[in-house]
Amino acid sequence: MSLLTVEVVTPEAMKFTGEARQVQLPGVLGEMGVLPNHEPLVTMLNPGVVEVRSPEGTKIFAVAQGFATIANNKVACLVDDAVEAGKVDTAKVSDLVAKLERELAESNDERTRNQLAFLKAQLSLKG
Repeated sequence: MSLLTVEVVTPEAMKFTGEARQVQLPGVLGEMGVLPNHEPLVTMLNPGVVEVRSPEGTKIFAVAQGFATIANNKVACLVDDAVEAGKVDTAKVSDLVAKLERELAESNDERTRNQLAFLKAQLSLKG
């Protein structure tokens, strides 16, 4: 059975590298699943959740915006930030969400919207 090599990379660190049977990505046109032998593709990613389904289990990450490259059974997610499920500080993130929602009510800033979406993706990992 073919497997994918998967990387989740931020400007600061390699957050994950490993093998998977399938990867679920938050593409800008909607959720997309990637299986072994997928056609080569470069796609933008929205803030959201990346699921890496490996033979050993599923790893889940909240990711900020970025892009993914898919080629030769390798999926590289290059994102502004990523947090693995189980490592989210719910109280801190909830406070930041409230603050950003107030800011967004005053100005319709795209950067604030993207940051808010990333924070909400982190909260979705907890429940």
